[in-house]
Amino acid sequence: MGADFIREQSGQPWRKRWKNGVDRLKEPGLFDVRFGARQRTITADIDPGMSVQAGDELVVQCGSGNAMVCRGQSRIGAVNGLPSDMHTSIVECGGVALGIVERVSLFGNSAELRLQ
Repeated sequence: MGADFIREQSGQPWRKRWKNGVDRLKEPGLFDVRFGARQRTITADIDPGMSVQAGDELVVQCGSGNAMVCRGQSRIGAVNGLPSDMHTSIVECGGVALGIVERVSLFGNSAELRLQ
């Protein structure tokens, strides 16, 4: 009953009143962003006493199920629970990948690495 009353009192049908608004809703906007299917960022746990900064280039070496993060010849952290598709990609590239530090956590105990 309420919807019928509003339609009778408003005059124009709903479609006519929102003609331009419906067309505007069909255009791409802020919420139509598409992300790639491949994940390229991982979170590494930094070992106590070690530090990293945004922009640092680190080496990510794959082991069995997890990965080790190194700066030069020394280990500075690890990636626990590496996704299987990323593990496969790194192993196919010789077991080593370049990781660039995107962000460092507030306490410095973890960092986000973008793989190249």
